[in-house]
Amino acid sequence: MARILMLLDHSFPPDIRVENEALSLSEAGHDVTVLAIGPDDRLEEDAMGDVRIVRDRMPAARRNRMRGLAGSFPFLTYYLSRRIRSLYRDRAFDAVHAHDLYMCGGALHAGKELDLKVVADLHENWVAAIEQYAWSTEIPARWFVRPGRWRRLESRWLSRADGIIVVIEEMEERLRSLGIAGERIAVVSNTVRRTGFDAYGLDPAVAESMKSDLTILYTGGMDRHRGLETALRAMPAVLQAVPGARLVLVGDGAVRGELETLSNSLGVASRVQFVGRRPQASIPSYIAGADIGLIPHARSEHTDHTIPHKLFHYMYMGVPVVSTDCRPLKRIVDESGAGLVAVAGDPGAFAEAILELARSVDLRRTCSENGKSAVASTYNWERSADALVELYGRLFP
Repeated sequence: MARILMLLDHSFPPDIRVENEALSLSEAGHDVTVLAIGPDDRLEEDAMGDVRIVRDRMPAARRNRMRGLAGSFPFLTYYLSRRIRSLYRDRAFDAVHAHDLYMCGGALHAGKELDLKVVADLHENWVAAIEQYAWSTEIPARWFVRPGRWRRLESRWLSRADGIIVVIEEMEERLRSLGIAGERIAVVSNTVRRTGFDAYGLDPAVAESMKSDLTILYTGGMDRHRGLETALRAMPAVLQAVPGARLVLVGDGAVRGELETLSNSLGVASRVQFVGRRPQASIPSYIAGADIGLIPHARSEHTDHTIPHKLFHYMYMGVPVVSTDCRPLKRIVDESGAGLVAVAGDPGAFAEAILELARSVDLRRTCSENGKSAVASTYNWERSADALVELYGRLFP
């Protein structure tokens, strides 16, 4: 069994994916430590079950600068390399597991010096993501964030990693097309860890507060690639057919202000609720009160190679899904029959999909049952974790 150091660039917990991976590796007998870098007022050393947590309590502005400049100026690489060596002196590790591409430079730098295995855990297609995010496409960040250099770094770093984890088969396909050997890649999707999700419980008051003639829910971040503008622009047509409908947005992000302004200009503000960011433990209660779960992602190279947790949360709780036609979303929603797919960026198509579900109780029931069945058989963390444990089994036979 291996001693694993995970690298994460924000406070921890929470992080659904990292929590699931750390706990599964610990349950498989590995010794797991998470180094969490970001603003945090909790203990510098802590634990989550048998998982050790070390917190570098760093101001967000400093952390954000290091991350944003990582492709042009290697401050983050040097910082991580130094911290890994420091932690290694106190407690030797066998592997460094870097969460997201920009953490890989430091992991590889220290890994070479200390003879450690390095695992690159790609939560998303980072080189495509920085061409979409509001923070990286606006001045001054766009002067320094260079997608071309990031593509070269991705190729160089991943060619040196001992193992690579991706969240969806479409991303594995992309990496294979870049010449990366398939035996080094494991698909570990953002599926639902049912025991942990069930442990959150339900708040009946929250679920009840969601009720309307047709409650349409989105949970998650608010950035340009999330496609929430399309969801808002679909609402006038939805409200014309179902005047008592509501769109509930649970989350926050860089474009929330723009979305609030848009909802006012469209005349739908009274039927759109911006709830703001909520603890992960409250998310099941919001889903329980919804009639339809939305994933309105804009289609791009980024969204064609990732999959959001919310899809499997909606499916697990039996809420019919309306998603856009990003490749992984379309494939899973179509194959499972858990909902309907609309063309990304088309408010009319989005409204029609919502209203098709609204008109048919039988269709909603069928989508609900299909989603729950697909999670039970395929899209659950217990199954996804097998690939993670097998990867470490190959690295440490």
